[in-house]
Amino acid sequence: MPLLKIPIAILREELRAVAAPIVIFNKSHSGSRLLAHLIEESGVFMGAHQNDSKDSLDVLKLVEHLVTRYYPDYTPLWDGRAAGDTELPPLVREIFASHLSGLSTNERWGWKLCETSYILPVVDFLFPNAKYIHLIRDGRDVAFCDHRAPNRPFWKKIYFNTDRIATWRGLEFHSRDYESRSHVYNAMHWVNSIMVGRFYSAMLRERCLEVRYEDLCGDFENTARRVLSFLGLENERAVIDRVRPGVHRDSVHKHLKQPKKKVREVVEIAKPMLLALGYLKPDGLVDVIAGRLRGDTDGTKPESAADQDSFKSLQDRVVGFGGILGIFASKTAAIATGRR
Repeated sequence: MPLLKIPIAILREELRAVAAPIVIFNKSHSGSRLLAHLIEESGVFMGAHQNDSKDSLDVLKLVEHLVTRYYPDYTPLWDGRAAGDTELPPLVREIFASHLSGLSTNERWGWKLCETSYILPVVDFLFPNAKYIHLIRDGRDVAFCDHRAPNRPFWKKIYFNTDRIATWRGLEFHSRDYESRSHVYNAMHWVNSIMVGRFYSAMLRERCLEVRYEDLCGDFENTARRVLSFLGLENERAVIDRVRPGVHRDSVHKHLKQPKKKVREVVEIAKPMLLALGYLKPDGLVDVIAGRLRGDTDGTKPESAADQDSFKSLQDRVVGFGGILGIFASKTAAIATGRR
């Protein structure tokens, strides 16, 4: 079927009547409400129907339909196999008519919805000139902000990219299990959300800006200015002054108040992504030696009292060895520069 005749291409032509939107996506509990507030205060219409977190309740219907029916393979939308999806065209029209109700002429618009990450290829097709903000927060903090168990097909795909999974790594996916070890589930959710968001945002190129929540809280003025400038929004000073009182610096590094054992469990799941994003320091020689002395492969520390004592002894030896290496390095540097 020719591309111009497939339903989604027809929808794209219809949506050319409205300006290109501004889209905020992120892992839930990453602080995007502050970002949405900043953009809304700049005169951007962020939707007629929002929840308390400023998520678009209208666009959520589109995300649920597309993720449940297609994600992660949107090929049927492009090659005509989705022509039998008679629900999609009227759903898209209804969603954006509802979302944009009350929009003034020439007013810029957009939406914020965490799970938009998972439908970015479709959004990009429908709105080829849209601009995007991907907000990222330290996964160790996000892991201790409870959300939803992956107990429905939609949420299974959000966590694992498939709804065919029923159990994994001893997790049972029901609400009681989630409540008993939510930090483990949340860490897995964070990793997948960031991975999907960064993978899809790469195809958006210069139209997507990655922002760290820690920068938004710790250096609000400069970060807010960068966001507003990227979006081409004016009156930066006035907007920043109005929004600044809502910034909470104490929202950063919340994981430091959590039990160390739980934080370790989160890190064991999220470590590669935490390292890639710079939230963890690269492993050093002491870390490598400690892992080898421990003899484990997954990085978890022993839980029995005897094993903990044994590990502590090994850890002391490694730290001592690290100190010896440090002294040796200092001496070598001194000799090389002619000092004693």
